[in-house]
Amino acid sequence: MIRTSITLPDDLLQESKIVSDNFSALVADALRMYLRTIKIKKAMASFGSWEDRGKDSVDIVKELREDGDRNYADGSR
Repeated sequence: MIRTSITLPDDLLQESKIVSDNFSALVADALRMYLRTIKIKKAMASFGSWEDRGKDSVDIVKELREDGDRNYADGSR
């Protein structure tokens, strides 16, 4: 754990005190949810990014795996 300080508008701090008596836990939970939302949005934005390629993504991955310079079975590259 690390101690930090933040600056908040008074109304937001007052409302948070009504919701929870543990401000640190409330902020930690809210930040976790916010970061999860950002990760989900990034993942959703990446869907379909291979659509403009002439092949299916499965075929592209198969070709990469068949590359003679790589041996995925023993973990070497």
